[in-house]
Amino acid sequence: MLDAKAGLVVGASSLELGNERAEELINKAKEQLENCGIKIAKGRKVIWDSADAIEVAEQLAQEAIDLLIILHATWVPDTIQYILVNTLKAPAVLWAVPFQETFSIASVQHFGSILSERQTFYKYVYGLPEDEIVISKINDFALASKVAKDLNKAKIGLIGPRQTWRVAGAQDMTSEEWDLTDLSGTKIIHVEMDEIIEQAKGKSKKEAEEVLQNMKENNKVGKVEIDEERLIYACKIYLGIKDIFKKYKLTGAAAECYPNYSGLTNLPASWLADEDITLDTEGDVGHVMLMDIVRWLGKGGAVALSEAAKLDLKDNCIWLAHEGSSAFSLAETPDSVHLLEGGNEGVVVAFPLKSFEQVTMASLVGKKDTYRMLIGKGKTKHITEKEWIDAGKRFVAKLRFDCDVDEAYGRILSLGIDHHLLIKEGDITSRLCDICDLLRIKKVYL
Repeated sequence: MLDAKAGLVVGASSLELGNERAEELINKAKEQLENCGIKIAKGRKVIWDSADAIEVAEQLAQEAIDLLIILHATWVPDTIQYILVNTLKAPAVLWAVPFQETFSIASVQHFGSILSERQTFYKYVYGLPEDEIVISKINDFALASKVAKDLNKAKIGLIGPRQTWRVAGAQDMTSEEWDLTDLSGTKIIHVEMDEIIEQAKGKSKKEAEEVLQNMKENNKVGKVEIDEERLIYACKIYLGIKDIFKKYKLTGAAAECYPNYSGLTNLPASWLADEDITLDTEGDVGHVMLMDIVRWLGKGGAVALSEAAKLDLKDNCIWLAHEGSSAFSLAETPDSVHLLEGGNEGVVVAFPLKSFEQVTMASLVGKKDTYRMLIGKGKTKHITEKEWIDAGKRFVAKLRFDCDVDEAYGRILSLGIDHHLLIKEGDITSRLCDICDLLRIKKVYL
């Protein structure tokens, strides 16, 4: 994912006090925003009137910006801001400065009310460019705006049986697939499971052995508790999936699994996750999209897929588990990863998740007009080998919420959040909230 690019403009009125600060404010804002990693396209002049607004808007329209930042040096007429937002068609940050004589904050409130009436989400910030909180809020929103824009270009492969039946909806695609595209712009590409298997069959043993040797050299094999034939087949499936991604120009995919193909794509999914490629092994298209969102907002790094397994009320933790398809990089050490049999021909990637001082949790559920996202944070605890064995020798995580676990899980149930839960190192909760606001997804906090 590329860094976000923002258009930065400053508006001022010749009739208001404090307008002389405009040039200094925009220059300092540009410096601070670039220091935190945002690419800035600065308006070539202070906007005093509609003619200036047209000139600057047309300039920034050539820059492919993800976000529009309107810095209010003083009161800025809505006629000027109307030109900017309707020309650039990007999410907007309305930035007020703390000078009483300027009516800057009143200007933001006024134009914000107009955008709200038009059901257009915007971000409001208040402070000077030197204010780290202001810059952090803009940075988070810039990343969210970039991700929301990139979703419109994303293509998720649905690898499995085509929907050749229907109850009261569309054929060959379900209404839910159309809903997800309406939500984010993400396109769903149907691919048959047979196509991956045929691609895998076309790979030679030598090609598979080269993959395996490369993975061994990069500590991506761990303790092998399966026969060589099964491991070589997993390498062929890995190569076949990469061919499918290239053929259909996919940004992610969800593969059919239980019961016919249990474990078939798990080891490839684990390897691909450390290549920043999302392959879900449960046929969950929505969570492929969410895994990409979480990974992009976190600026890379693997995301773990899990499900609730046990509530530990005494230790205020929830134990999570999955048959195993998460990235090797999420294990404490390469030796703590075990490759075990999964299904008739598959391989599962089993290990305890390493301890992280801060993680973000997320889940997506719903359909048109009911989409909601679980957003929470906590930490993961160290898991001993005995605890891992007692938990069934699979992917296991011990997660402590920042709140009472019993109340948190009760809230999850009461709001109808489904069983898949993503875990990502770091705190990206504010960015996820921005994504929800941009896509109009209901936020469910823990």
